[in-house]
Amino acid sequence: MMSEKHHRFSHEAMTTRFEVIIAGQDREYARQAAGALFRDFDRIEKVLSKYDAGSDIGQVNLLKPGESVRVGIETLECLERVAWAHEVSGGLFDPTLGTGFQWLEVDRANFSIGWKKEGKGELDLGGIGKGYAIDKAAEILADWEIGQAVINGGTSTVLALGKEWELGVGGPWGEKVGLTLVTLKDQALSGSGTAVKGTHIINPKTGKPAQRHLAAWAIHSSAAASDALSTAFMMIEQEKIEELCTKNPGTIAFVVKQDESLIKIGV
Repeated sequence: MMSEKHHRFSHEAMTTRFEVIIAGQDREYARQAAGALFRDFDRIEKVLSKYDAGSDIGQVNLLKPGESVRVGIETLECLERVAWAHEVSGGLFDPTLGTGFQWLEVDRANFSIGWKKEGKGELDLGGIGKGYAIDKAAEILADWEIGQAVINGGTSTVLALGKEWELGVGGPWGEKVGLTLVTLKDQALSGSGTAVKGTHIINPKTGKPAQRHLAAWAIHSSAAASDALSTAFMMIEQEKIEELCTKNPGTIAFVVKQDESLIKIGV
């Protein structure tokens, strides 16, 4: 049972339900801090939503090849995390779903994003936006001098801060092998799979639904990174996941193979 020193608040944004659990604080102070987080979620949604033609991403998607537009720091930061995930995943994390990430140009010095003259794609940051917003929420909590908290974006990405928190992992496959919880501190856990939304993850290289694994979870110090990696792990073969986790210390994967066996990769 949760201690009375834990305060839970929730908010709808970015087509999901965000929740924050704050420990070791007066409830009113925790409520005010949660409100600051939720206002920021709403603000970031207005910046990153592809469905709003007036958002940064909406504006980028309206550009023609060779054109560019000025954007805010959040969009630049998020796309930097996208570029990292795209590289380490061998292109399998692709916010354009194969329509042309190679043509995207990011000019941080001039706060500008555009498309090369050769072509353009269409950006959709749905696979990383919630994680990025959660990372920014952690920065806000630090400003409020709140060190112990859990920030959860829907059922897909959760960031555990300040102390050890037990979080669920593995789903029904984990139950079969006795792996249902992980203990995290200053780490994020994200999950992807076909159980809830069906075959919604598309392999950008084939244009077809991801079929390599049934489900995948990723642990990383960054919620944006774990959000992106859990998607990519659905399409990456085991050997390359092992290589990725080795090259990026602190990255851990849980993957459910087609035979329904659950494996853990990384330490």
